[in-house]
Amino acid sequence: MQQKQKYEIAQIIQRFLPEAEADRGLSGHQRSTLKLLSVCKTAALGGHKERCDNCHYARFHYNSCGNRNCPTCQGVNKEKWIYDRQYDLLPVKYFHCVFTIPSELYVFFRYNKKLLYDLLFRCVKETLLTFGLDPKQGIDGKLGGICVLHTWTQRMTYHPHVHCIIPAGGLTKSGAWKHAKSKGNFLFPVKPMSRLFRGKLVSGLHKLKKAGKLNMSNYMIVQYGQVKNELYKKEWVVYAKKAFGGPDQVLEYLGRYTHKICISNFRILKITQTHVTFRYLDRKLKKSKLKTIKGTDFIRLFSEHILPKGFVKIRHFGILSSRSKKTDLAKARKSLGVPSPPPKKKMTNREFIKMSTGKDPYTCPCCGQGEMVIIAKLPSIRGSPCRPPLRFIAKDRKVMIL
Repeated sequence: MQQKQKYEIAQIIQRFLPEAEADRGLSGHQRSTLKLLSVCKTAALGGHKERCDNCHYARFHYNSCGNRNCPTCQGVNKEKWIYDRQYDLLPVKYFHCVFTIPSELYVFFRYNKKLLYDLLFRCVKETLLTFGLDPKQGIDGKLGGICVLHTWTQRMTYHPHVHCIIPAGGLTKSGAWKHAKSKGNFLFPVKPMSRLFRGKLVSGLHKLKKAGKLNMSNYMIVQYGQVKNELYKKEWVVYAKKAFGGPDQVLEYLGRYTHKICISNFRILKITQTHVTFRYLDRKLKKSKLKTIKGTDFIRLFSEHILPKGFVKIRHFGILSSRSKKTDLAKARKSLGVPSPPPKKKMTNREFIKMSTGKDPYTCPCCGQGEMVIIAKLPSIRGSPCRPPLRFIAKDRKVMIL
C-alpha cells in the first residue's frame, strides 16, 4: 500500500515566498518570520552531530526555529505550559466564553494590530470583571480567567476573537469563594454582556482615534462616522458555552487552543507548482471540505495571522493574574476546603519528557541502551535568508567534541 505523502508549511513558504515578496504585500516582520519557518530543522540553523556511546550509531540533529508560528516547534512548550496550569485549577466548574468583533472593524484591526488587539483584551477583561462585581449577577466578587487571542477561521480568513476560560465563581471582599448562579451552571446573561463589551470597545476605539493614535487610510477616515453608528446597531457575537465537567476537561481544552496556529501541517493535502489544497471544517454543516488557492494567496493568508513582534497572545486576569494569583488562589482553596498543591518542580525539557512520556529523548533509537552524545557542533549559515536563533547545548546533555 502506497504511503500518503506528507506536506509541510515550510515547503509552501520555500516555493511561493519569493513570488509573494515581489508583490510587496508583506511587512518586514512577516517576511523574516516566514523565512525562519522555511529553514526550521535544516542545516541553515546549525545543529550538532551525535553518536551513541554504546553501539556508535550516529546522526545529525538540526536546530528548530523555535518560532511560535511554526507548527512543529510548540510541542514541548505547549505541554509544559498546560502542566503548569494544573497548579492554578480549582475544584469548580469552568466556562468557555468567546468574544468576537464584527466584520466592520476588521480593516481597523488590520491597520492597527498591536494597538487594537491590546484594546480587545482589555475590553474582554473589564467586561467580565464588571459582571463579576455586579451583585445582581450572583457572584459579587473578583473573577479570574485565561484569555487566548485567535485571529482566524478554519478557512484561514481574518476573524479576530478571544477565547476565555473562566472559573464559575469568584472571591468576595471577605475572601470567601462564591459560586455562580445555579450551582455554577450559569455564568452571565449573554446579551447584556455583549452590549457592555460593545460599548467599551467602540468607546476605546473612538478615544484612540481622537488622540490620533490610529493608522487610517483616507477611505477609513471618511467612513469612520458611519461605521461607528453601524456598530451600535448590531448585536455583537458573545457567547458562553456549557460549563466544563471538571479540571481534566479544562486541561484538554487548553491543550487544543492555547498554542494553536491558523493551520497545521496535517490539514495540507496537496502542493502543486501554483496552488495549495487544504482541508477545513465547515462548522455550519459540520462537514470536512477542501479549499484550493494560489500559493501566493496562501502565504498572504498565513502572514495575516502572524502576531506583532513581542505581542502576548495568552493573558491572565483577576484571581489568575500573576500579581495576585498566589494570594487569591490560596484564599479560594481555603474557602473551598481543599489543600494547596505541592510546590511546583522546575524541570528541564529532558526531565519533563521523561516524566510525561516515560521515555528519555536522548536514548539511542538504534540499540535502545546507550545515550546519544554530542561529538560535533554544526555552525549555522549566517546572514540571508534569516538571522538564526542562538542555540545552547542543554546542561544535561553529554558532550564529547572530537
